[in-house]
Amino acid sequence: MSVNRSPGKLSRSEKATISRKLHDKLVARAQTGPAEPALDIFIPQLETIAGQLETHVAGKDAANAARVAHVDRTERADADVDNWTRHIHLFLDVEGRHRHSPHAASARLLQVAAFPTGLDLVDERIPDENAKVRSALTTLRAPEHAQTLAALRLPLEWLDFLQAALDESDAAYADRASARGEGGEHVLRGRSVEADWVDVVGRLRKYIESRSPAGDLDRMAESRALLAPLTDALAHAKALAAARTTRRTKKPAPPAPETTA
Repeated sequence: MSVNRSPGKLSRSEKATISRKLHDKLVARAQTGPAEPALDIFIPQLETIAGQLETHVAGKDAANAARVAHVDRTERADADVDNWTRHIHLFLDVEGRHRHSPHAASARLLQVAAFPTGLDLVDERIPDENAKVRSALTTLRAPEHAQTLAALRLPLEWLDFLQAALDESDAAYADRASARGEGGEHVLRGRSVEADWVDVVGRLRKYIESRSPAGDLDRMAESRALLAPLTDALAHAKALAAARTTRRTKKPAPPAPETTA
């Protein structure tokens, strides 16, 4: 079974574990001797590969965890934007429906100016919604509408609450995108290291399999032990792949024919 064409696919974390175990076995053999430069040269290579794979595994996991946390934060911030947008829009809507208010017409005009599409904007993508809500906020805070807001007695702190919600929403969305980008970077860099892993481990396997003279049982046993972290993992992956294939191809038994008394 070849390293790069094994029936069962090894995960990046499994490759890191295999690299570390191969490294430790080579170190233990080198400490007891005899010296074998052609084999010992793989020790620093495996150390480097293991460290790089572990870094990208941990980095991807951390980025994914951060992304999940930012998704929750983004949803909460977006809900606050929606909430205060509805508060302000509905306040203007109620005031604009007052049949005897001298300010009803001004409330309706301001509502249309700030929210030309009504509350449809709260259902848009977060960046698009936030841009439109910021535009609405700019309109509401324009000097020419200050007198109308005062006459309607709209709580001006609502505008501050909406501003704070928008700032948090934009920041949360940016952090979420950044975490996604960091995860993607670890995926790409990890793939490059995995290609190096295939090369190093493949060469190591070929060397170890060729180092035992025919009939030297002790040397052959040592070689098998040195490669055990790799061969055991590949055998396990092969068994899992075979089990999955069996489950996919196995057909249920046909129902037994009915018998009549």
